[in-house]
Amino acid sequence: MASAEQATVERVVTEKGFTLKLTVDEAETLVAVLARVGGSPSDSPRGLSEGVMDSLVSAGVRSHFPTSAGHPTNLARGSINFDDYRRGDRRG
Repeated sequence: MASAEQATVERVVTEKGFTLKLTVDEAETLVAVLARVGGSPSDSPRGLSEGVMDSLVSAGVRSHFPTSAGHPTNLARGSINFDDYRRGDRRG
């Protein structure tokens, strides 16, 4: 006669990542650049750049909105626009 019982298996997952230390000016400049990124937030790398920007803003970096006179966003012109991922090319 067959029998079964439920079991939980714990796994250790190691994920490679990076830690980046920035000055306030560097962080605000990066937020200004990331604020200019366009494209689909779900089908292009824009969503990844938006996640980085949101993390910086959550950590206390001055946001691009509303734009203050002393923020690097005032110096930025143009934008970066990502095309959508090609089918099967999406990472992550």
